[in-house]
Amino acid sequence: MKRLPWLLGAAAFIASVPCMALADVDVSAHPVELTVELPHPAQKVFYVHEVMPVEPGELTLYYPKYIPGDHSPDGPIDTMMGLQISAGGKRIAWQRDAIDMFTFHLVVPSGTDRIDIRFQFPESRRITPNLMGINWNHVALYRAGYPSKVQMFQPTLVIPADWGYASALDTATHEGGRIRFKTVPFNTLVDSPVIAGKYFRQIDLTPANSSVHRYLDLVGDNAAAIQISPMQIADYRRLIMQAQALFHSHHYTDYHLLLTLSDYTSTGGLEHHQSSDDRARGGTHMFADPDHFMLDGSLLPHEYTHSWNGKFMRPAQLWQPDFEQPEHSSMLWSYEGLTVYLGDMLTVRSGLWSPQTWRDAVAYRAATLAHRPGREWRPMIDTGTAAQLVYGAPGAWANWRRTTDFYREGQLLWLAVDTQIRTLSHDQRTLDDFAQRFFSVDDGSYTTHTYTFDDVVTALDAVQPYDWGKFLHGWLDGVGDEVPLLSGIDRSGWQLVYTDQPSSYQNALENVGEGELSASGVDEMFSVGLFLTPDGRIVDVLWQGPAFKAGLAPGMKLVAINGQKYSTRLLRQEIRQAHQDNKPLQIRAQGDGVTQLYTVRYDGGLKYPHLVRMPGGTDYLGHILSPKHAENGADEVK
Repeated sequence: MKRLPWLLGAAAFIASVPCMALADVDVSAHPVELTVELPHPAQKVFYVHEVMPVEPGELTLYYPKYIPGDHSPDGPIDTMMGLQISAGGKRIAWQRDAIDMFTFHLVVPSGTDRIDIRFQFPESRRITPNLMGINWNHVALYRAGYPSKVQMFQPTLVIPADWGYASALDTATHEGGRIRFKTVPFNTLVDSPVIAGKYFRQIDLTPANSSVHRYLDLVGDNAAAIQISPMQIADYRRLIMQAQALFHSHHYTDYHLLLTLSDYTSTGGLEHHQSSDDRARGGTHMFADPDHFMLDGSLLPHEYTHSWNGKFMRPAQLWQPDFEQPEHSSMLWSYEGLTVYLGDMLTVRSGLWSPQTWRDAVAYRAATLAHRPGREWRPMIDTGTAAQLVYGAPGAWANWRRTTDFYREGQLLWLAVDTQIRTLSHDQRTLDDFAQRFFSVDDGSYTTHTYTFDDVVTALDAVQPYDWGKFLHGWLDGVGDEVPLLSGIDRSGWQLVYTDQPSSYQNALENVGEGELSASGVDEMFSVGLFLTPDGRIVDVLWQGPAFKAGLAPGMKLVAINGQKYSTRLLRQEIRQAHQDNKPLQIRAQGDGVTQLYTVRYDGGLKYPHLVRMPGGTDYLGHILSPKHAENGADEVK
């Protein structure tokens, strides 16, 4: 496809960045030899050795700070230890920058053409005795003054000899546990994590008649963790085909869905151009337990969708020529919000979720946002601009402060866009048409293209003429009722309602998941205004809600309700009883060593969100979630 003028890509941006003025040394001709060893997995420590070609004189090194996908300056520099720099066996003194903690200065002695850099990096959240995951940005220093894409690295990983491994990196040699990968630019290295483990399995998901390979790579704590059913494999194969049917393109040579199944590592996912680094929150139970699988069902589709939106096509200010320059994250409503919308849609179209699960998930998220009083003062755009603050913010008062709402409210925004296109075009065009137009340029390429707010507006207008700039600004910059939060749901032929029975999705969140407020627990925010851990500790209190007005606060612990010892079952029983007899709840709670009685005046009963079909009108959700026709998965570059 012809490259559009506004998609000229990130390369032209380099000239505008002062620090990128190139020095005389051709760093691309002399790769850094990077060796990372894991001699004792149980100790969870990587041993790093870099051999870096240099020239005499002043030298500045960076530790990666801003990592694409993290949206924050969160490179774990505080964990790095044992840094020693030498040449010819002689120590070279280094000094950390007094302002930027990620920067190191040194003077290379005369006659020196290479230096040795050694340090250790403890990775307690990614290593167990039987598996590991490595993010190369954690275990490398690189040179200041050059774009990361021209700095070449030749990486070697040393792991136990009986472990299997997977990565988007190409292997040059593999002898025992010593794996030497082919030389790549530093930005590609950082974008190419590796997983490895004693219990490893690779499953080929490549559609018929395609030479572009896709793999599902599994590592687990034990052999049972990586046992996946034929039906689940078939669903992941359909994911590949449904993504191709949606985007009509691919932006990788081959693709690896890297999945870690452990009860001891961190959970979540991080997108990359040619792989995704996923850690199931269901751990070793993901494939075996239906509730765990439901909660993890959208994880891989989300990160896979990022290969198109976020990695290949990226908001302009989220692209930088190295990992030192600040990222500007105000367009996360597109980067993340659109990815949630498309990724969850693909989750259903592939069979990993049922339409009912999608409706339950969206109902829960919509209700959570509808009970987010922080929307009265803080526009959604600011949750993206301040992403580096909201990612690490505490759960206490999250409903008033707001959190990473660009994900879930972003999903509702794009549902509103999709239903608006369908309505205005009389069902002739959809957001699928936008996705194909926007993401299919340069089919087969994974060179990043950047886009702006105006580019999104222009592309939407090409699909369906409308004042999309006003529409988007109204949602992004508005507060309170200025934002039509539920308009996409209403226009889809469904509506948000509350009953006294939780959905299967919310039950799973409470019983086996971590919850969407970053704490496993009991969600009664829609009734008395409390979110609690299973043992009764208050995580959050709805601002100006019934519990708030009674004086309860995050950090307190419920001791008794109406004179009886607290339990989750009792709490819900008494909320139901209060609805019948119109009497307030008497809650005894302890905080900071003080136990006190609080009177909670609420008689509205239990409230749990669901989507129900509105009579008459078009069932747009049924259309949106229906699988697209996939033609044998053919996806070669035309």
